Amino acid sequence: MKPKASSKKDLKTLTLVLTMKKTIYILIIAALLFAGIVAANIRLSSIRAGDSSQKLESMAYLPGSERVKPFMLGFNTTYAHYIWISAMIYFGEHLDSDRQFKWLTQMIDMITRLHPHFSEAYEFAGLMIPDVCHDPDAARIILERGMNTLGGISWNIPFYLGMLYSRYYDDPERAAFCFTAAAKVPSPQSGKLARLAARFYENAGRQDEAMDVLLFLYETSENPEVRRHIEGKIEEIKSKP
Repeated sequence: MKPKASSKKDLKTLTLVLTMKKTIYILIIAALLFAGIVAANIRLSSIRAGDSSQKLESMAYLPGSERVKPFMLGFNTTYAHYIWISAMIYFGEHLDSDRQFKWLTQMIDMITRLHPHFSEAYEFAGLMIPDVCHDPDAARIILERGMNTLGGISWNIPFYLGMLYSRYYDDPERAAFCFTAAAKVPSPQSGKLARLAARFYENAGRQDEAMDVLLFLYETSENPEVRRHIEGKIEEIKSKP
């Protein structure tokens, strides 16, 4: 019996030692990562005070997020927030100078891959990338990813995606689908979004779908103001020959 007790004690000791080593290793990595972020922020501050247009450009290259993730050790969101700060500085500097945003799309794409629930980055992609980067395709890919992740939580993301399909792809049916998804997220905007979705379905020649969307949202909404908006659009469609 004694050898067994000794073996159990040795096993517990070994487990404790391994756990401590793992903890120390993680703390060291975290400290190094934190130090790197602090140093990079200091570097960004010094660049901003000097000739930033070319230096920031040289710092902006980022490897693909899939290659970076294994080295993040669970600090994906921390790194994503750091890149977000860098991206906003980069955007501001070039907006005030040459208006060339060579690396902005890649930075926003990497942020949303490292931190899929970072709604501000998706909104930025929907508003800025099509116009300032002249790349609606990249914005669409990022927003589609955001809609898959946050479409049932945030109305903004499907709304921006719907506007993108309407403005750049002339696809009222797909836009209506996105506006419908946005309207299904409980918010003060639900009624207006439902009317918008119905109008786009009408533009696509899909009046039946327009009415179905409105009736569904009218029956499921508990907000009187939302129901009022929807009811007005239902009556408008019914009154058409």
